[in-house]
Amino acid sequence: MMKTKEKILVVALEMFNRTNTQAVTTNHIAKEMGISPGNLHYHYKNREEIVRILYTQMRSQLSLPIQELPKTLTELVAHQETIFSVTWHYRFFHRELLCLLSRDPLLQQQYVQDNIAHRLRIKQVIQNLIDEGEIAIPYDNVIDYIADSILLTFQFWNPFMTTLGKTPTKETLIEGIHKTNSFFRPYLTPKALKTLARLEA
Repeated sequence: MMKTKEKILVVALEMFNRTNTQAVTTNHIAKEMGISPGNLHYHYKNREEIVRILYTQMRSQLSLPIQELPKTLTELVAHQETIFSVTWHYRFFHRELLCLLSRDPLLQQQYVQDNIAHRLRIKQVIQNLIDEGEIAIPYDNVIDYIADSILLTFQFWNPFMTTLGKTPTKETLIEGIHKTNSFFRPYLTPKALKTLARLEA
């Protein structure tokens, strides 16, 4: 049976995804669970603490150790399936990213630290693909360009969809992942193009 502390996170995540964090207070979460606000606050001080823990859960599922990062296009596409699943499960976070960071300096500090590390992991994946002969980069600064383009798209794809009058869905999220792949296309080697054709068949 799920403990109260764990259930609070599950219910909060469902409610954040359904509406938004600004509209969901700890009192709303407690009412949804059928417990008193005091019971909830025994486990979590405030809504911001709940958001931080959910963020930590999401990040732990998204971040691979350096040695486990994809080394081939095939491995990268497989990893993107995990990225899609995790990002959708915690979809409230990137939808409200800037608001969440502005409301919680502790979250902002942690996110910036993690984001810098994430950028380095993306650059390592690019280097892995170069080493495996799957992409050919003419200039060193192109690695930074690809990494920044991927990171920017990953973080802000859902808000971008919203500005186009589209409701973010699983389908639009898949579009975002495909968009990140497009940054590699100009640099794919013949070997990688064959692999991509097979993967997209």
